[in-house]
Amino acid sequence: MIFIEVIRGVPLIVWLFTASLLLNYFLPPSANFDLMLRVIIMVTLFSSAYIAEVVRGGLAALPVGQYEGANSLGLDYWQSMQLIILPQALKISIPGIVSSFIGLFKDTTLVVFVGLSDPIGFSNLIRATTDWNGIYWELFIFVGLCFFVVCYGMSRYSQFLERKLATGHR
Repeated sequence: MIFIEVIRGVPLIVWLFTASLLLNYFLPPSANFDLMLRVIIMVTLFSSAYIAEVVRGGLAALPVGQYEGANSLGLDYWQSMQLIILPQALKISIPGIVSSFIGLFKDTTLVVFVGLSDPIGFSNLIRATTDWNGIYWELFIFVGLCFFVVCYGMSRYSQFLERKLATGHR
């Protein structure tokens, strides 16, 4: 709980700077991670906190009768979670999970602040060549369209899953 509140209470850009500057001080001297791995670790921790909160919301949305039904079947805690509670909670949480993934995908452009390349950084590298002199809108429109296609695709797939799994209340 403290982990989730601390991670969610600080913007991702701060965690990326922490990964690039401070993470080596907290690791043993024999552990020498490159910048890419440190950023992946921090983004994973950041997204895990958001996904945990979305799943917690799905668990809270389940009626108490589901928990009581699992107890009445004689299932222990882990069996009831695996067989009854979590499948329903994850079904309810699909829109929040996809929303978190879309937000995380859009946040990948923040890695440019710690010295890694992103699609916009690649477009700047392309514009640096003399063949692309003066042409910059096309590259940004292409990057924007790529982001739109991926985000729109994730959103449509989420809607397909919701229809397929019939997550509406009856």
